[in-house]
Amino acid sequence: MITNQESSKARKGVFPGLAVPVMGVVLLAASAALQAATYSSAGFITWPSTVQIGALSSVAAHAGRIYVLHRGEPPLLEFDSSGEYIKGFGGGLFKVAHGLRVDPAGAIWTTDNGNHVVRKFSPDGKLLLTLGEVNTGGGGQDHFRSPDDVVISSKGDLYVADSGNGRIVRLTAAGRYVSEWGHKGSGPGEFKLCHGLAIDSQDHIYVADRGNNRVQVFDSGGKPLAIWTGFGNPYGLLMSGRELLVSEGEVHKIFHVDSSGKVVDSWGGPDVLQLPHFMAIDSQGVLYVAEVNGKRVQKFTLKK
Repeated sequence: MITNQESSKARKGVFPGLAVPVMGVVLLAASAALQAATYSSAGFITWPSTVQIGALSSVAAHAGRIYVLHRGEPPLLEFDSSGEYIKGFGGGLFKVAHGLRVDPAGAIWTTDNGNHVVRKFSPDGKLLLTLGEVNTGGGGQDHFRSPDDVVISSKGDLYVADSGNGRIVRLTAAGRYVSEWGHKGSGPGEFKLCHGLAIDSQDHIYVADRGNNRVQVFDSGGKPLAIWTGFGNPYGLLMSGRELLVSEGEVHKIFHVDSSGKVVDSWGGPDVLQLPHFMAIDSQGVLYVAEVNGKRVQKFTLKK
């Protein structure tokens, strides 16, 4: 890659046409039946008066810090665990701020689906790496087209939802191309819009196939494992223990999905959430939801 500065009718899916169905695949650690816990609102992150907030795209939690990515200036905001504003950074770089993750070392990874790049920042806000070519969308090993999200594996590999090309791209931690899978379409292993990603402890990759109204599941090498449906049109994904949380921006709800692909709980609605997008959970179990239309990050805690 080019670098710069260095419902309840959810089903366990089978991929039609594959020689081996996935009915026996165990995606997460075996456990007793899950009982999803409903969340209640604990308020919102308070924005500093010096920042004009744009549409809220993403939020991440790491080591007592909360990071927010929005479509205003500066686009990256850092808060402590109590919600106290620390700093903003990344000014002037983003065209359409979208995805945000923090790796175990504290480096901050973002996607910009307007400028077609993935960027890495140091914990102090310094730009370390740009993957792709700014303002030049494309395919192949050196370009992206409207990348939407990124997740980091247990080995440090990056998986990028390259939505404009309808593919998932795997890179090393240094940004070197490893492999890819998928293309535009509605068949198994194809994507209308690979919008959001999640990754579990076995490095299975969960893809919010927005527009095809499904989540597709793959192993770390791109082998298809399952297709899950039944929760509308998925926008954002987040692993929470053995559950997958799915945000649905059209009905403004969060769905809890167990390891078989069954919806075990849902909550929200337009009176609670305003186009929920990407999510994060901190070490205390607080769930943060970035709301695009609400221009806010709402905090939720588990009901007692």
